Amino acid sequence: MENEIVNEVSFAIVTGIILVLPVWVIHRKAGLSPWLSLFLFIPIFGLLLVYMILAFSKWPATQRAE
Repeated sequence: MENEIVNEVSFAIVTGIILVLPVWVIHRKAGLSPWLSLFLFIPIFGLLLVYMILAFSKWPATQRAE
């Protein structure tokens, strides 16, 4: 039983890291704080929250180009 919990937690951490790295780069290139990508670690709503931030916020990188 303990081994199953360790496996699930380690899988969640590895999956989280695999998801955070690309989102970190996207936030940085968009001119947003890359620390916002850590919202992915919030269960259930983290991914939705990150996508909403990217979709509805004004990107400073695109504002500088105009």
